[in-house]
Amino acid sequence: MKLNKNVLKFVLSLKIRRLRQKKGFSLKDLSEKSGLSHSYLNEIEKGKKYPKVEKLLDLAHALDISIDELVSIKLGRQLHPLLEFLESDLATSLPLSAFGIGEQDFYDLMSHSPEKFTSFLMTIAELAKSYDISLDDLNKAALRAYLEVNSNYFPYLEELAGSFSRTLKKELLNLDFSKWGSFLEKKLWDLYKVKVDYETLGIKEGTFGLRALFKDENKVSGKTLFLNKNLDDKQRVHALVKELGAQQILSDDSLKKRDPLRKEFPDLLLENQTLYFAGAALVPEESIVKDLEHIFSKEEFDQGEFEKILSKYPAPPEVIMGRLTQVLPHHFGLNQMFFLCCNENVLEVPGSYYITQELHLGKLHHPHGVSLREHYCRRWITTELLKKVKTENKQQFIGAQISQMEEAGNPYFCLSFARTRGSDPGVNSCFTLGLAINDNFKEKVGFYSNKSIESRVVGRTCERCSISDCEERVAPATMLQRKRIQEQKKKAINHLIKF
Repeated sequence: MKLNKNVLKFVLSLKIRRLRQKKGFSLKDLSEKSGLSHSYLNEIEKGKKYPKVEKLLDLAHALDISIDELVSIKLGRQLHPLLEFLESDLATSLPLSAFGIGEQDFYDLMSHSPEKFTSFLMTIAELAKSYDISLDDLNKAALRAYLEVNSNYFPYLEELAGSFSRTLKKELLNLDFSKWGSFLEKKLWDLYKVKVDYETLGIKEGTFGLRALFKDENKVSGKTLFLNKNLDDKQRVHALVKELGAQQILSDDSLKKRDPLRKEFPDLLLENQTLYFAGAALVPEESIVKDLEHIFSKEEFDQGEFEKILSKYPAPPEVIMGRLTQVLPHHFGLNQMFFLCCNENVLEVPGSYYITQELHLGKLHHPHGVSLREHYCRRWITTELLKKVKTENKQQFIGAQISQMEEAGNPYFCLSFARTRGSDPGVNSCFTLGLAINDNFKEKVGFYSNKSIESRVVGRTCERCSISDCEERVAPATMLQRKRIQEQKKKAINHLIKF
């Protein structure tokens, strides 16, 4: 949605309404004084029409102002932030249509009470500064909201991926997995004339964290898919299937505009669609649902069975973990969940954890990403596994935990997978799926009362945690203490008022 081309109409609508109300005119009064019809004036004030010059002159005369003042885009000090917003990158990139909000709906919202809307914008701007929130952060939040609104399940992508998967299975039936990569590279070339390059990413400094990069066709090199040389076989296959999906489901224009540095909502959405396609193609819906039904039917959680699932499919374990967030809500009704990717850069900032990916279904669960400089609770299974990856001579770990938040609320069954990241030396990642242990979970999952799974009381961050005897604490509970001081002040004031 592009608002800039309509800024003039919107500004004019606000000006005419404010000037009319200031003079105490009704629309009927203004109609009589200007000679313009009541319905036409109503359209102008809704931001739907922009009059021609002669009609603007009639309006200016009726409102007793100059035409220059009427058509100026200046809104005055009170509404200036609103104009700045309309001309900003944020306004032009808001993905309103993805949520069923039309352009006129948005204008109606702003014009209904522009002063209040401006105050709201200024509040949001101040919060963004305080919490160090960038436009990229807002676009990522918009994508998460879009996924959450759709329960992270997209039937048309499942159908496309299912068809691709069935064809792929027939073609690869007698082929050893070590040869899948070469087969898929040939398929990319034969179908789309895309060649694969392993000599760039992961070699030049600054490209270590990139798994794949697509370069559109030019006269010298043609279309090229750069893949990180440090990818393992499953990551390589996943990247190739993702690119095959991109070539199949994206338009030519979208393919040309792909850029990993662009973080606007449409770019993030296209990237998510190709990732979804690849995950669904390599981890077919029907198959993973049967695997989960088998695990859930048992009265005890069998970690070995889950490890078999992670090794069964030709996809990286982290992709399979993400795949669970797509099928569990749709097929099992387990829609109270969170999914996080937490990283530790063991070379640059060891012992510091940061969330790079998150999804929340049902509500905003804890923990979640915060832009404050706080320390995530070390009692979660996530940080425990990251410590093991760093200190023990093993590249990956799997673990489960019943995590009970210190505040009142449901406990969560947390399933985590941690590994070293070959594509980014020195960075370890842990992917955690948390399912709320509510009545629905107890109905669908046989091992909900399994005592063999470690149960721990956990917090969000050390700064907000009330656990007094925590051996894992790495920072004082400053935010909690601040909250308690405010509560004491409130209690004291209430006592004085009532005394």
